[in-house]
Amino acid sequence: MHAILLASPWNGGPGPWILLVPVFWITIGVIVRNVLRRRFGFGRGHGHGPGRRAAAGPGWYGPAGAPTPVETLNRKYADGEIDEFEYRQRYDLLTASSDESAATEAAAPKS
Repeated sequence: MHAILLASPWNGGPGPWILLVPVFWITIGVIVRNVLRRRFGFGRGHGHGPGRRAAAGPGWYGPAGAPTPVETLNRKYADGEIDEFEYRQRYDLLTASSDESAATEAAAPKS
């Protein structure tokens, strides 16, 4: 009878269930941190905060934070991924398409 009582979780301590207490509180902490980061921009971040929220546009990490095609092209040229000829060719293509779209929008009849 004595051996059965020692094997019981009530007499031998809390058992492996005690590990769930820290896991529970760590989970709660991660949830609170993520909510605060998304809502107020706390934590290590990318310069986001209450003042930057209006400038960020739709969504926290949405299209407003994404680099433009010209910025991506500039980065590739600066990193040496493309040469000067390819840079100028792509830059002319990007600026020509934006000039054409601006001209098309200006020429379109307004309703």
